[in-house]
Amino acid sequence: MRILIAAVAVAMLAGCMAPTINEARQEGPYKVLTSKKADAELAKCVHYEWQNQSIFGGTPGATLQPGRDTGYTVFTEGSQYFVDIQPQGTGSLAKYYAVVGNWIANKRLTALQSCL
Repeated sequence: MRILIAAVAVAMLAGCMAPTINEARQEGPYKVLTSKKADAELAKCVHYEWQNQSIFGGTPGATLQPGRDTGYTVFTEGSQYFVDIQPQGTGSLAKYYAVVGNWIANKRLTALQSCL
């Protein structure tokens, strides 16, 4: 009986977990944007803006890492908000993902748009 209760509890908790970055990518971006800036320049700007953006009186920070093949990914702690930035022509393409479309997602999006 205890094993059954434990299995049900684990299954319920798994449903509460945020999707992984790859799962979010499969669901599609929250917003797709283009920029005349090179991918590296745009990624550095977004990284800087997200790192210094105050949420709930603190700065949750952001991480910048190279993309799988090309480009960059900038993501927040917990990967709830992230942007994949790829080179496109003479500029770049930014695919912004938000696990939950709320005011924080909009605040992150505004900061991203300020870098375009």
